Amino acid sequence: MRLRSLLFLVLAVALLTIGAGEPALAAGLSFTPPVQLPHSDPAQKPFYGGGEPSIAFDPSGDGHVYVTAPQGIPTALGAALGGSDAAQGVAFWGSGDHGASFPNTQITGAGNGGGDSDVEVLGDHTVLVADLEAVAAAICTSKDFGAHFQDCNGGVATNQQGPENDREWLTRGTKPGEVYLTYHDFAAGFPIIEKSTDGGKTFLPCGTIIDPAGPAAQNYTPVGGTLVSKPVIGKDGTIYVEFTTPDQTAPPVGASLNHLYMAVAKGGCSSTTIFKDNVIYEDPGASLASIFQQTAIDGAGNLYVLAAGQTKAGQAGTGAFLFTSTDGGQKWSAPIPVSTPETKANVFPTIAGGPYGGQAVLGWFGTATSGDPNTGTNQWRYYAAETYDGGQTFAYTTVTPDVIHYGDICTQGIFCGLVPGQPGNRNLADFASAAVDPATGCAALAVPGDPYNRPDLPGGKNTGGSSAYVSRQQNPSTCFTARTAGRAASTVAGSKPGEQTGVLGASGHGCIDRAAPVSQFSRRWSKASSRGLTLRGSTTDRGCDARGQGRVRRVSVALARRTGSGCRFARADGRFGPSTSCLPTRYLPASGTASWRFRFAHRLPKGSYVAWVRAVDAAGNVGAPRRYATRLRVR
Repeated sequence: MRLRSLLFLVLAVALLTIGAGEPALAAGLSFTPPVQLPHSDPAQKPFYGGGEPSIAFDPSGDGHVYVTAPQGIPTALGAALGGSDAAQGVAFWGSGDHGASFPNTQITGAGNGGGDSDVEVLGDHTVLVADLEAVAAAICTSKDFGAHFQDCNGGVATNQQGPENDREWLTRGTKPGEVYLTYHDFAAGFPIIEKSTDGGKTFLPCGTIIDPAGPAAQNYTPVGGTLVSKPVIGKDGTIYVEFTTPDQTAPPVGASLNHLYMAVAKGGCSSTTIFKDNVIYEDPGASLASIFQQTAIDGAGNLYVLAAGQTKAGQAGTGAFLFTSTDGGQKWSAPIPVSTPETKANVFPTIAGGPYGGQAVLGWFGTATSGDPNTGTNQWRYYAAETYDGGQTFAYTTVTPDVIHYGDICTQGIFCGLVPGQPGNRNLADFASAAVDPATGCAALAVPGDPYNRPDLPGGKNTGGSSAYVSRQQNPSTCFTARTAGRAASTVAGSKPGEQTGVLGASGHGCIDRAAPVSQFSRRWSKASSRGLTLRGSTTDRGCDARGQGRVRRVSVALARRTGSGCRFARADGRFGPSTSCLPTRYLPASGTASWRFRFAHRLPKGSYVAWVRAVDAAGNVGAPRRYATRLRVR
């Protein structure tokens, strides 16, 4: 008897959770174990360092994907920055099977390059690799899927662009042959953008990112400089460049970058364009450069900026924070905490947008050891999250359950290890990268890591470099498709050990929402007759903490006609299904959320009826069905 009751209870719970008309939970968000790319193991010769890897898919969706990593300028400075034993600038890995393997491994770029790198793919399959030489950036071009880079043969680069630059980015435009080169100059830290219309052969200035009459100009100084993120391009050609400045009085080293801006050039840019600078976020006590902020745009034109650090003075540790805009970068959300509470310090944010509205993949390094990234005993893992509803809810997973980096992570850029008193571990360089496969909508992550280094131990090994790893999203049902667009994360990715589904409470406090909404009927305003039925009621949702208030996503009602010991459930076409168990399994949508109304405008035969109501909140929590207190009778 007990066994039968237990089986019945399990079946009832399953039916109540799934229900007809409601999407069933898929298996959870997960990524493959990160695969170390060829020759990025220090034990291999030659060894190609994997710090700050960049990743890009061929936009055609033909399965080609490429990863690059700078090898360190071959000088004393380059050695201090963790350069490898490669002879010249940039390590290049190419895949033709969506990132399952990378048989194409080589060095390209300039013999005096290796400072920074980036990779981009144009619509005609042209692969572009940028290699920083400080005095300029070498642009290496391949017309055969990365097999050869004709203008960077033998360490001699013939295509030099962007004189006197730092941290260069390449961004594909919307027209054939259109590509943008963005960087900031060494001398003044001023953000610069140039445009090519011939596939990267030549570049010309493309406007002014900092508007002299805008808000960013009030903070910019050559001493403080800027941090410039890789731009994104809208379908109409609009250019979005996120950049950050410190306070005007900030010191040149260790400055808190606390002013975030989005520069917008509507429809594109020319030599006379002045970008419009919109404030994303600013606070005197903020510090949001751990390290590069990253920008994404989804298929509906929604914008995302992911940053790591602190949004206000006095915050414990460093978190990852998401900012979103739905109006072309004019207005921005308050910072949305996305790193989970168990990680005390979070650095190296990365983000990429999906092909449909509301979709973005996020990644970052996190440690539970200390709230200070510069603590020498830190143990770092890599985390990922995905949102399908524009940052309202997130599915989380730990990409590297095992530690992928030991020790501190310096976030002071080229000042790491060069200035007394500044932290020194720059093995991973400055960022990781994310991209979305256009063929499948599944995300891929390019992550630096060096679990073989143990600088946290007395006399522990430290090679001074790191390896490049690639991890791919492995559950197709959680990838970015039309089916998953706009849905709460839990209805897409579900939940399993090691994962959580979070939502930001209306109070502005980030937390994990596990509280289901509660619904009830209003008997005063509910009625039934032979001409139809109207039910009214209300739903409340506590949200994710005592101060929060959740958001109800939808309310559904199940209506059934009693048939002896069974029930016939109402359908949307007004008919009733066959007699079955009275467990509520077929729901119809109600209108409204906090206050809702259900109208069944069809003839009701004489008899006894019963109704249930349940709701789903923005985090995907499903409320328990609430039954109408008495039977509804039609005479």
